[in-house]
Amino acid sequence: MGAVARVSKPPHERRDELLDAAQRLCVTVGYDALSIEQLTRDAGVAKGTFYYHFAAKTDMLAALVQRFVDALFEDLDAAASGLTGTGAERFRHLLTHASAWKTARLDDALTFVPLLFKPENGELRHRLFDAWHDQARHLFRPAIALGLADGSFDVEDADAAALTDVVLSLWLDSSARIVDRALTHDSPERFADTLVTGTTALMTAAERVLGAPPGSFAVPFDRSLAEHLHAPLRAALHREPAPVPTTRSTR
Repeated sequence: MGAVARVSKPPHERRDELLDAAQRLCVTVGYDALSIEQLTRDAGVAKGTFYYHFAAKTDMLAALVQRFVDALFEDLDAAASGLTGTGAERFRHLLTHASAWKTARLDDALTFVPLLFKPENGELRHRLFDAWHDQARHLFRPAIALGLADGSFDVEDADAAALTDVVLSLWLDSSARIVDRALTHDSPERFADTLVTGTTALMTAAERVLGAPPGSFAVPFDRSLAEHLHAPLRAALHREPAPVPTTRSTR
């Protein structure tokens, strides 16, 4: 009986299969314990295939996170194309849509996103945040420009491009700092307090930068959800065995 021929697949399909296997193994064995040999065996590919796509495990982690974020932006792009209303209303809709999308996929995100908050991954996190800033700019700039034109944002002598960069920089840098500060707390309750108050302050700051009425960007923040994030984030930070995520899907 002849040998079974290896199935040839396009490189992007092999890459996705490796990422799918990596996400499964991050849940079952954890990222730190995961070996490249184990990953390629699970994916059914040669070890060289891994190095064809990724220089190291951290590159694979970056690809996992970026794939998740790309899916978010693809969904936001589709949502933005059908928006109506004032610039401020469109801006708020993008915020609430993004929040709902991420909440519905929380368990997927918990398998790899907490790893970005490990001290040794700080450079990777900043690199990804810079890329997300560029991806988000084209989504939020039209809403800000419209808001300045229709008066729903009140900023004298404002430039939409500059305001977009200010708001996005504020969000990306400050949100990471809020999470870092929240992670200094051992209790889920104090962790959640820091996230809730920090997020509220961040949205208030964005309203003032854009000249929006108070409460314009008051996106609901689920306190129980914040407490749910505490264990996996702390586990990644301290290299403890991460608990298996409890499904919280809103789908």
